[in-house]
Amino acid sequence: MITTPTREAPPSRRRHPRLLVRTTRTTRLAAAAAVVALGVTLAGCASGATGATADPAPPAPPQHQPGGHSLTKDDVDTWLDGAVGSALQTTGIPGATVSVVADGKVLTARGYGMADTGTGETDASRVDPERTLFRVGSVSKVVSATAIMQLVEKGDLDLDADVQQYLDFDLDTPKGAVTLRHLLTHTAGFEEVIAGLIGTPGSEKTLREAVSEAPPAQVFTPGTTPAYSNYGATLAGYVAERVSGVPFADLLQQDVFDRAGMTSSSFAQPLPADLDARLAHGYPDDSKPAVATEVVNAAPAGAMSATATDMARFMLAQLGDLPDDQALLQPDTLAEMHRPALDADDLGTLVAGQRMDLAFFDDSTPGLAAFGHDGDTQVFHSAMRMFPEHDTGIFLSMNGSGRSATASLDLRTTVLQGFADRYLRDAATVGSADTADPADAASRGGAGTVDGDASDGPVAADLAGTYLSSRSPVTNPGALLALSGQTTIVPRSDGTVAVTPKPLGMSTGVYEKVGTDLWREVGGDALLATRTTDTEGDATVEAISWGASFTMLRAQPWQAASAVLPSVVLAVVVLLASMIVWPSTALAGVGRRRRDLRAGLSTGSAATAPRRRDRTLLLSRLGQATTLLALVGWAVVAVQAMSFAEVSAVTLRVLQGLQLLGVVAIVPAALVAWRAVRDRRGWAVVTGRVLVLASLVVLAGFAFGFRLIAPSVSF
Repeated sequence: MITTPTREAPPSRRRHPRLLVRTTRTTRLAAAAAVVALGVTLAGCASGATGATADPAPPAPPQHQPGGHSLTKDDVDTWLDGAVGSALQTTGIPGATVSVVADGKVLTARGYGMADTGTGETDASRVDPERTLFRVGSVSKVVSATAIMQLVEKGDLDLDADVQQYLDFDLDTPKGAVTLRHLLTHTAGFEEVIAGLIGTPGSEKTLREAVSEAPPAQVFTPGTTPAYSNYGATLAGYVAERVSGVPFADLLQQDVFDRAGMTSSSFAQPLPADLDARLAHGYPDDSKPAVATEVVNAAPAGAMSATATDMARFMLAQLGDLPDDQALLQPDTLAEMHRPALDADDLGTLVAGQRMDLAFFDDSTPGLAAFGHDGDTQVFHSAMRMFPEHDTGIFLSMNGSGRSATASLDLRTTVLQGFADRYLRDAATVGSADTADPADAASRGGAGTVDGDASDGPVAADLAGTYLSSRSPVTNPGALLALSGQTTIVPRSDGTVAVTPKPLGMSTGVYEKVGTDLWREVGGDALLATRTTDTEGDATVEAISWGASFTMLRAQPWQAASAVLPSVVLAVVVLLASMIVWPSTALAGVGRRRRDLRAGLSTGSAATAPRRRDRTLLLSRLGQATTLLALVGWAVVAVQAMSFAEVSAVTLRVLQGLQLLGVVAIVPAALVAWRAVRDRRGWAVVTGRVLVLASLVVLAGFAFGFRLIAPSVSF
């Protein structure tokens, strides 16, 4: 963008036409450079937007293979040695621990790789499944929920009562009362919370501080929109602490771990010395040093540490296989925990897809019922699956992320799916996903039966668009993160839809319609359930659920990254060009005056006198500078937030102040643009100043739309 110092005296232009020509040439060159820059940027954005095709070739979906192997210790050990032990070296994951239960007993427990690689101040040590503790991440949630259900059994808690009656602080719930059922199914309606989730030693908070200091806003009506929430699980844990009168970690110790014989498990942070000495170190990958022990202040949601053998005992408890004196819950309570907890009255047609049990994910696939939970910290990655019809379960945990972005996820998927295929499936169940009746497909996997068939309801074209995750900050600057992780759905010519990226993946998935509101991955098991809203006679798909606790919400046009990012990039380029032109034109003016002095013009003449400072133009330029500085700051904050680094409220308020100055600068920028038009300053000056004004308006809209300017800075 081009700006030049304002000329206030038309007579000067008439008396010294050569001076105007020199300045205009400089201005036009800068204008041309800005136009070229804008063109290149726009072309790049356009090529990125148009590079996709309507029918992309998706990668081959996973296929189940019937194993037919006997579930024996020797066979499982041999298979795990290959599936897990051999994979560690190729993935760069330092160590792993696995346990398997079957028919009421611990079938096997295996340790692989290193608990400590020896790169720090401690000696190297190998993983021992009976002694080495791993951080199990969000698998903690189902253990916490077990303690909560014990209080429900006793009559101390009511799953369907407003939790406000159990709290000692006011919980703001403008969308509706929240119950424990909502908290345990991730449907309380809370926006995502990122700040403070994972910290370092010394950053520990009490459970009350974690839930009361900066609770997230409630943005959905409870029960209607699955939105995975660590805060919700933490609040449920605090309810248990309040009602029992026992600190949460102690409550779990006495009522779950001690009772079930889990002698090497704890929610304490830091761990007791004897357990801490046996805790595996966590690593980004096997070539890097260990990270500091992670502090999970949302303790009920993810602070548990345990050995593989202890997790085996927990699986036996959930399968109802522990002796009565060690059983954690009554059979009826276990059954309630393991069945879908919400129905169509809450979820509407999303009930067609996977639904949450009480804290557990229903992970059933055609012909094989299953429930469980996964868990991830920054460096520990875990999963647990139980197959009730086979009285079998498997637990896996890793103490590193690996060398690729999906190394731990891929290994976790390989082990869980491979175990089920090898030992629990037979030829009759393999392929049933492709031959099953739609009604049966709609009712499996924890989904409710939906009337109608695949010919009813929304078609591929109705799903087309860009979608945001329900698990996102909404009312604070964290809303900026919604620009990443958006999902695009494109209808294909054969009536299927291409979903990019597919849930829990980085590639494109293709889904076919199998029920009125149900879509299934071609050749796979993943489900999408749709919910429509009738707007003036047009049925529009407004939400798509997947994985029981996640929902894709249709983005408004101004929220779509494909529209927002090119606009923001172009606006930034304009302001950068303006900032470059500012000193350039000032230096050109100094050189001009020196040349005129050498030519013999009087220092007091109108030609050589510095122009009167235009304060309005200066305010506009200062506003441009603060806007650019704020955007750089927000980009840094976004990177820090994604890595769970703490960002102070003062920093965020300073960035908001800079952003506000940019908004205020719209006024002087408008005056400067109007003056340029009024004084007929030439096409370059007028175009430049109008572009600056438009850019400030675009970036102001961006700041308000993505809540960079908002009362709350807690995300």
